[in-house]
Amino acid sequence: MAHLRKIVAVILGAVVGSACLLMAGAIHNAIDPTPPELMDPATPEAVAQRVAHTTTMTWLVVIAGLALGAFLGGVVGAEVAGERTTRVTGSIGMLLSSWAVYTFWVVFPEVLWAPAGMLVAALVCSHLGGMALARGRR
Repeated sequence: MAHLRKIVAVILGAVVGSACLLMAGAIHNAIDPTPPELMDPATPEAVAQRVAHTTTMTWLVVIAGLALGAFLGGVVGAEVAGERTTRVTGSIGMLLSSWAVYTFWVVFPEVLWAPAGMLVAALVCSHLGGMALARGRR
């Protein structure tokens, strides 16, 4: 039963983190929309143009959204797990780092610092979220 609780904690943490990242992206896209003709993922030219037209602020919002999502995911995961939060928050960070891997795969080598920042944000902030919850319990 304890293992199931940890698995659920990891899944919930990853869902919370991903939802936060997607909400940050949606809010930013509502403020600064991407032209519809650049949104076709099946056309390599459209993807290349979208990456070329992406501003530094957009990448910073993505990194910040993932950092906030990882932190909140770490808090949720640690709360649900109750114990051994380092393993749970590390697993959450690893799952959320798949967003960085995806970004690296799609936009490489154009903006290498963005997926690197996302990777660090996912791993570090999920752990910090678990630590913050543990300190709050003391």
